[in-house]
Formats: sequence, structure tokens, C-alpha cells
Amino acid sequence: MPQREHQLLTVVGNRPQFIKMGPISAELRRRRFREFIVHTGQHFDDNMSRVFFKELELPAPDVNLEISTGGHGDMTGRMLIRLEQVLLEKKPPCVLTYGDTNSTLAAALAAVKLHIPFAHVESGPRIYDMTSPEEINRLVADHASSLRFCPDELSVANLAKENITAGVHFTGDVMYDAFLKYGEVARKKSAILDQLGVRKGEFALLTVHRPNNTDSPEALKRLMHLFEATPIKIVFPVHPRTENALKRNGLWESAGKLPRLTLIPAVGYLDSLQLTNHAAIVLTDSGGLQKEAFFAGKPCVTLYITPWPEIERAGWQVTAWRPDGIDVNFTLARMADYRPTASRPNLFGDGRAAARIVDAMEKAGWLASA
Repeated sequence: MPQREHQLLTVVGNRPQFIKMGPISAELRRRRFREFIVHTGQHFDDNMSRVFFKELELPAPDVNLEISTGGHGDMTGRMLIRLEQVLLEKKPPCVLTYGDTNSTLAAALAAVKLHIPFAHVESGPRIYDMTSPEEINRLVADHASSLRFCPDELSVANLAKENITAGVHFTGDVMYDAFLKYGEVARKKSAILDQLGVRKGEFALLTVHRPNNTDSPEALKRLMHLFEATPIKIVFPVHPRTENALKRNGLWESAGKLPRLTLIPAVGYLDSLQLTNHAAIVLTDSGGLQKEAFFAGKPCVTLYITPWPEIERAGWQVTAWRPDGIDVNFTLARMADYRPTASRPNLFGDGRAAARIVDAMEKAGWLASA
């Protein structure tokens, strides 16, 4: 086999992955290690992609596969084909990726089939719902990995239940690294509160994007009930999937006229941090935002199965998800009365996850100086 270029190859595709990549890419550059970045194109518009590269000061992707439409199988298949071509050309010593997306799955499969070592950041979270595409992606990525970087101790324990103990590292959460680094930047640069005319502590921040909450008329009716009955103002940065679903079902215009609902396009990372830091409460089906609410000391009502049950056990999160969907009445009640005062345990490390991850890859011999 030809000699591989000694250059880490990173695969990313959506906004949570850009955030997670931020601290690690910065640490690699600080130590003068080379990184070749492949953007699958899974999130492609300015608010979902380009703004994150700008705000996090990430290097521009070396390759953009521009694969952004189609069903799960179609997208993953095209990503797998294109990534295999890139890997055969670049011959990297290692492939690194993040989270639980189609991009994650494609990267894991492409790497393992070419016998290229694979490293997975945010390894080990589980929701134990095998109908969830993200859960399948996590399982495949974790079992295909050579190095597994866990954000919390529970994730380490989850892997051990699956007889995965080799190459497992509790590093802490790179999202906490990013939260600490960019929180102050957001306070200085984001004007989102003034732009929306909302007061600190007087609104709920809502995000919804998962198929369970957007792909059926019944799920959308539950959202509309929540919008209509909310006891406080809701700021709702709308994911393109959710906007399309509301429009497809004839609900977009009526939602936009509701007095306590502010619909805005998906926002960049700095604006998202500012909204999270100043909301009274967070409502979300996003695993990443659940953690950011916890970092910010904000109560969170989760609108899907949480991969972070330890936050709930600590008293800073309640789950409104039921077998048939969101429990709207429970959510409305918690919006009015749920304001936890318990201390927040240190669940996700000390803000130095990126350094530990780079240390482990360097020790494995996967990195070389620029």
C-alpha cells in the first residue's frame, strides 16, 4: 500500500460538529499539527454552516462534498462513496469525526472499510431507542473506532456495557471548552437581544428539529398548542426542517401571527450562546443545547429522549417526551414553575477536553507537525 500522508483527516457536516471541532482544531493549530478538513455539506446554508466557521475562526474546509439533500440512505450512501475517494487519495493516518449524524456514520464506514484508524469525539452517549437514526449512527461509530473520546463518565460506563473498554478516554466535553471560550465573545459581540426586543430572563428559548417532532401532522399540532398556550414569550430559531414542515402543513403563517411567539431564522453560535445565557428556560430536542443550558445554569425541558440523564438526576432538566410525543400540558406547567436552585455538579470536565483529545492522538502517532 502506498505511504500515507501523515495528516489527520477530519469529517464534519452539521452545526453541532462545527462547534465540537472548534476547540480541537484550535488546539491542533496551536501545536502546529496538520489537519485536512472535509465538509460533507449536510448543513450548507449561511446560518447553518458558514457563520460557524467564521465565528469559531475555523479554517475553511479543504473539501466540500456538497451533499445536502435526500433521505438518510441516499445521503449516507453518497457521502460514503465520496469519502472513500478522498481517503484513497489522501491516505491519512487517522479519520476523526464527531457526534451522531449521517456524516459521522459515513466517515466511520469509509474509514473502517479501508482499514484506516477512526477516532470518535462524543463517544458513548445512549438513548436506547433503536428507532432513532442517531442512535444507530452512534453505535456504529463507537464500535468502529480505535479511539473513543467520552464527554462524561456515564458514556464510559455505557461503552463498558457493550464490552468496549480499549481506546476509551474520558476527556470531558469539547462543547464545554467552546462554551467557556466563546461565552465572553458572545456577550461582547452579539446584539440578538436588542434586535429581538426581548428582556433578559423574560423569555423561553425553543429549538425543535428532530423528525419525531416535525414529520407528522400530530406532532406539529402539539407544537402549535404549545405556541398558542405559552405562559411566557418564546424565541424560536427555526431549523430549516421545521420551517419546511410547518409550511408544508399550512401552519407557518398562523404561527408567525401568534403574539407570544417570535420566529427567527437559525442563528449562529454567538447569538445562540447569548440567547441561552439570558433565557428564563430552555425547551429543546437538541442534545447539544441541553448541555449548553446546563453549562449556563438554565432549567431545560427536553422535548425528546435525552442522552444526558445525569443532568436530569442533578435537577436541572425534566423530560416532556412521552411515547406518543411531547406532553404539552406538562411543558406549559414547567415553563411557569420550573426554576431549579440545586448546585450543578461537574459532569462534563474542566474545559480542557480538546487538549486531552490531541494528547491521545499524538500518543497514538496520528499527528505530525506542519
